[in-house]
Amino acid sequence: MVMFRLDYLSCFLTVVATILVGRKMWSGLVVSGVNSLIVCVIGLHTFQYGFIPANVFCICINAFNLRVWLRVKKDLSESTTDANIEPVARFKRMSTSNKSATRRLIKFFQNPPRRKAQGI
Repeated sequence: MVMFRLDYLSCFLTVVATILVGRKMWSGLVVSGVNSLIVCVIGLHTFQYGFIPANVFCICINAFNLRVWLRVKKDLSESTTDANIEPVARFKRMSTSNKSATRRLIKFFQNPPRRKAQGI
């Protein structure tokens, strides 16, 4: 019986996941999770059990990041009707004092105060 080469499939999925995540697409996290599952199967078949806990950890991280990514995307789609929200403040829910502090910080870096040249 000829077994399908999972290592080549894993290599292909690694490249695809990297490209998708680089393009800021949440589907790259799903592909990466499937790839981690395949690496676990490879570890079982080759008796390299060290791959299993590392890739189960990667699956958990991908699931957590996917949940956060989709929640932020949902929050952004709900808040597009509010034109007063700044792009920095959309990604995290900030208190009013944090929003004003963030605005001051952004303005500071956009227009830093001029200092007088001191003579030596």
